[in-house]
Amino acid sequence: MAESNTQDTDRLMGKDHLRIVVSGGGTGGHIYPALAIAAALHKHCGAQILYLGGKTGLSGGLPKEQELALAAGWEYQGVSATGLSRRSLSIAQDIMINLRGVGEAKEILRRFIPHAVIGTGGYAMAPTLRAAVSLGLPTLLHEQNAYPGWANRYLANKVDMICLSLEAARSHFPAATRMLLTGMPVRAEIMSTGREAAYRFFGIAEAERERPTLLVTGGSQGARRLNEAVCGCYEELLAAGFRILHLTGEAHYEKCRAAAAGLGQENLYILPYIKEMQYALAIADLAIARAGASFLAEAAITGLPALLVPYPYAANDHQTLNAQTFAEAGAARLIPDKLLDNVSLAFQARKLLDDVEERRRMSQAAKSFARPDALDSIITAVYELIK
Repeated sequence: MAESNTQDTDRLMGKDHLRIVVSGGGTGGHIYPALAIAAALHKHCGAQILYLGGKTGLSGGLPKEQELALAAGWEYQGVSATGLSRRSLSIAQDIMINLRGVGEAKEILRRFIPHAVIGTGGYAMAPTLRAAVSLGLPTLLHEQNAYPGWANRYLANKVDMICLSLEAARSHFPAATRMLLTGMPVRAEIMSTGREAAYRFFGIAEAERERPTLLVTGGSQGARRLNEAVCGCYEELLAAGFRILHLTGEAHYEKCRAAAAGLGQENLYILPYIKEMQYALAIADLAIARAGASFLAEAAITGLPALLVPYPYAANDHQTLNAQTFAEAGAARLIPDKLLDNVSLAFQARKLLDDVEERRRMSQAAKSFARPDALDSIITAVYELIK
């Protein structure tokens, strides 16, 4: 972090009086960047953080962002928000919910009086940033994907600045938009955790540490098609001498456990979710994953080669564009979801796990996307907006 920026901001409003609102939710891809930015602002200038998210989660319970924000120590408040339905009869109701969210966000912002409002995506972010714009507050939007979603394109000419994770996103915003290529903020522990620490975390014996590890993750919600294909490969990949670390998502955990019944369990780790993702990334030699922006940023910073299976129903098919960006650079192999099956998946995974040199080349290509200074760049941008 540039010391002069920190000192300038301290002089502007006093080191312990900077107030920041962060907003982003629904999935980990929106939440973790918001948490990383909040933590950096608090660490470097003692900022008071308010996390604005949804009132309910994707499945109707408490929102994931509320759980994670409170665990991080931030104050949390929820606003009404929902995605816009494709059914014409529901659109009017969805619009009314989001307009109510804008009003709720305005009331919260008027009470908190933030120096800046930062959005990282998700349903609740749109009414929050719209409210901040209408109140004349400094606003910054972080775009994680190669192709921006509708809400971010709508907000582009209203917010003060957009920070980009990938250069490919720039052409999808109006040319007059103030943009800065910063990369994706990645939690500090992901950059600092080594392989030995990961071996200890998973309790892997010294004699087993040379065994290649395959990490499978469909994101924080899991991925049914991906899980089914991988479950069909368990026996073949274990017999070939590989270790499998499969993060299934809560909804798919029991089915994956059932698929492993009767197999040797000593090299098969099936977990619904892991908060300590740094250990999973540190131990992995190859990943099979969806192509969400957060995972790709983590794969880049750790130099992790991947077989990417983009979720085909993501808004504007942005995961395919994310995956193509990595595949064209040689950092990953792209498998279309419609072509996914256990036979071809096992073949490609075995081929790469056996080819150390190819994985080394893919690792170097992945690192070309890494931006370890992403957080510093974003925080500097926030300081500039406040000044």
